[in-house]
Amino acid sequence: MTAPVSNEPADLRATTRVPQRFWIGLLALVVYVALAGGVANLLDAWVQPSSEVGEFALTHFPVLIPLIVAGVVFVRVSGWGRSVWRTPAAFETHPRRWWMLAFPVLLFAQAVAVIVLIPWNDRAAGLVLVVALGTAMVGFGEELYVRGILRASLRAHHGETLTLVVTSLLFGAAHTLGSVMLGLQPTFIAFQVVATAFDGVLLYGVFRATGRLWVAATLHALTDFSLYVSNGDLADHSGSDVLTSPVNVVIQFALWALAAALLVSCIRQDLRARRDRRQTADDHIA
Repeated sequence: MTAPVSNEPADLRATTRVPQRFWIGLLALVVYVALAGGVANLLDAWVQPSSEVGEFALTHFPVLIPLIVAGVVFVRVSGWGRSVWRTPAAFETHPRRWWMLAFPVLLFAQAVAVIVLIPWNDRAAGLVLVVALGTAMVGFGEELYVRGILRASLRAHHGETLTLVVTSLLFGAAHTLGSVMLGLQPTFIAFQVVATAFDGVLLYGVFRATGRLWVAATLHALTDFSLYVSNGDLADHSGSDVLTSPVNVVIQFALWALAAALLVSCIRQDLRARRDRRQTADDHIA
């Protein structure tokens, strides 16, 4: 049986202390989801905070801080840093894909369009501060484990298309733990996976566009922050009370089009890479 083909440069493989395998990235994500969701629920049931702000802080800070530290330490010790924190940006590749920069621009515009509608006088300063810190940790933690570690474990041996689809679907599935624990209907859970996987595609597009994981983490956090503060009810995860405008609707349609374009772009990139490998092999034979 032949060894899996690596997509990483030889100098990067030489500095990798832990082999980049999909099962390692998947295990890291499972541990993150199990602890971030399971331990948070246990703490909430044990302490039973008297306010929604206290509950939000309790279910985020004590759990996410050690998980983020553990993820950063793993990336450093394993030698995965170059493929976790960075990827060739859309304007650094050949051909250059300038259109991908629409991902970070539109996601930022979407968050701002929600933020400007928030009645800030009705939002307590403590709530805003706690939500800002909590969503910052969620954004960094989820991007580190999904678009960072999980993506690196897949992209080292597989094409961009498979990596996009798998990481996005697992991102969607990771957000259903609470729904599963509550025993919600499978149809709702399936819808939740698809809807959140779409968000995963957009954040993947941000990472591809900018080549920097911190940009995806920042926009992830900003989006979550805008939704939480706009809703005003930290216990309501439905998003039904989020303030919207026609601008949000237009941006959402544009993002759907961008997501489809990203999928097509990844397919074409993989076909081009396969054709180049075949041509290189033919030249060696000749």
